[in-house]
Amino acid sequence: MFVAMLLTGAAVSVAVYHEEIRDSFVDQNKYHRQIARTAAKYGVDSRLIKALIFRESRFDPNARGRFGEIGLMQIIPASAVEDWARYHGVKTPAPGLLYSPSLNIEIGTWYLAKALTRWRRYRHGIELALCQYNAGESRAVKWKPKTYEAPVLDNITIQSTRSYVETIMKKYREFCENSTLNKGLNNDKK
Repeated sequence: MFVAMLLTGAAVSVAVYHEEIRDSFVDQNKYHRQIARTAAKYGVDSRLIKALIFRESRFDPNARGRFGEIGLMQIIPASAVEDWARYHGVKTPAPGLLYSPSLNIEIGTWYLAKALTRWRRYRHGIELALCQYNAGESRAVKWKPKTYEAPVLDNITIQSTRSYVETIMKKYREFCENSTLNKGLNNDKK
């Protein structure tokens, strides 16, 4: 029994270590300018967009999801893309065009901004917006707390969505902490 527990612990440690090694090779600044420009256009924190892209695709513009999600922000042609096209009064882009980092970031950021606007009154509105981005608006509505101040995570009934939100929020906090540290370092150089 003890040996089995020890081997299980070792396997988990190896898996976590493998994930950390893989993630250390991700160029998290590759699309920085495009993300910053588009985030500013829609009034979204660029660090949140980076955290979402990190979780969705590890910054791989050619990523393809199990359910047809495409590109950096893993947008879905039948929902986010059609909504974006209808809102902007343009023809829905062909799926192949959605691999373009600039178009993918444009549509994904617009879609997230729409969700952030919907949930802005809630203390944990970012978490609700991420729920909507991942699991759809109807599920986010079911998971909203009874009061504007109450937490959200305990209401999420789909474990993969809860994990999704937790992962992005952790990465978002990490990006926020790093940017604060970098600002301090940059100010010292002046």
